[in-house]
Amino acid sequence: MILKARDLVETLHQQIESRTTGTPAQLAQRLGISHRTLMRYIAQLREMGADIRFSLHRNTYYYATSLTFRFGYEPVFASDNSSMGSGEEG
Repeated sequence: MILKARDLVETLHQQIESRTTGTPAQLAQRLGISHRTLMRYIAQLREMGADIRFSLHRNTYYYATSLTFRFGYEPVFASDNSSMGSGEEG
C-alpha cells in the first residue's frame, strides 16, 4: 500500500514537471484515483515545498519554481547497541 502511494505521488510529480497533467479530472482518471485523492496528493507536495499552480490556458498543473524530489527509501542499519543485537551471542 505504501509503495503504491509513493509510486502515485512520483508519477504525479513527473506529470506536473512535464506540464502534461491535463485537467484535474483527466489526471485523476489517468492515475486511477478519485479527484479528492488527487487533491490530497497535490496538497502533500505543496506541504513539501512545491509551488504548484494550474494554467487555465494550457490546462495543466505546473511548478512555478523548479525543484527536485527524491523518492525512495534508504536502508537503516542497527547499531551494535540496538535492541536487535549484533547477531553474536555474548
